[in-house]
Amino acid sequence: MFMIGNLINKTMDINCPYCDAELDINHDDGFGYGEGVKHQMNCLYCEKSFVFETSISFYYEPEKADCLNDGNHDYKLTSTFPQEFSKMRCSMCNDERELTNEERLKFNIGSKEDYFKRLKSLTNK
Repeated sequence: MFMIGNLINKTMDINCPYCDAELDINHDDGFGYGEGVKHQMNCLYCEKSFVFETSISFYYEPEKADCLNDGNHDYKLTSTFPQEFSKMRCSMCNDERELTNEERLKFNIGSKEDYFKRLKSLTNK
């Protein structure tokens, strides 16, 4: 979809093989996604029926992850609630690990066990 002034111009999915009208495939109920299947459709303009097949392609974007080569991960604290469930995630490769005791102290984050003890004490009141 792209904007032209105040109008939205939506790119249509398919052209009718009979009249070349641009048509949109309604995927609301999952229709038209199956590969290798002949899906039936009716043209809203010439009212003829036709079939189409779906082809799915993948596009890959490689990026450097030096940490996988030298072992020096760039771990950052995740934003998690409750914070006791936070992890350390590498900004380059998304590797995750538990916080060390030193990191828990540095970020002032308790353990999961402490969280459950606190929760249990609140529910027992």
